[in-house]
Amino acid sequence: VMGKGGKGKGKGDGKGKGDKGKGKGKGKAPLGPPDSVIEAGETLHECEDQLVCKCVLDQTVPYFNGRIFLENKEQIGQVDEILGPINNFMFSVKMKEGMQAGSFKKGSKVWIDPNQTLPMQRFLPDLAISKPSESGKGKGKAKGKGKG
Repeated sequence: VMGKGGKGKGKGDGKGKGDKGKGKGKGKAPLGPPDSVIEAGETLHECEDQLVCKCVLDQTVPYFNGRIFLENKEQIGQVDEILGPINNFMFSVKMKEGMQAGSFKKGSKVWIDPNQTLPMQRFLPDLAISKPSESGKGKGKAKGKGKG
């Protein structure tokens, strides 16, 4: 039987974690407007009180829960879901309290803080890493070889 404090870097006994700092999103000071915003998408339609938008970002993807704005930096909501093919994806915006998804006309532009985007490369297969194996076949990644 293994007791507490075995070898290696464990995560403790599971007690006392999780309570530190963050509650359920309430009580945080509201973030002010970002220094700048970039065009994130165009509205398509409303769906279940959310706004569905076609993404127009070039080589970047919005964060989940990334804040979405009007051009004047007024926050309208947050990114909720990202959907569709990777080369033509959409995102849904969970509207901020007091905002109505149905009040936006199709084709209206929405904006995002550029610091709340990730590079598209993060979501693509990593092709640059595959190197020819020592046996000279040169296809795919080396299989079954330990890492130290």
